[in-house]
Amino acid sequence: MTDRATLIDIVLQAPDDRMEAILAVARGTANNKPRPGTVRQAAEILGSHPRTIQRYAKDGLLHPIRISPRKIRWDLNEVENLATNGRRCA
Repeated sequence: MTDRATLIDIVLQAPDDRMEAILAVARGTANNKPRPGTVRQAAEILGSHPRTIQRYAKDGLLHPIRISPRKIRWDLNEVENLATNGRRCA
């Protein structure tokens, strides 16, 4: 398959909630607000261990949202971007 056909196939197989996000981006109405999530949620998206999320932050691949010294959240949009684009961060 061509790259375009592969992309269309991936979009068509996406769950409903992801489909809404994909369509919003295509329309240019995507919500760019941070979606704070826990380290476990971020690790689940990346398919890694929570400690890996902290290592990525140390390497500058992810940026923590510090609510207090002990309460740290991660922008799930940034985590998903890392998961789909590899080791690059927007």
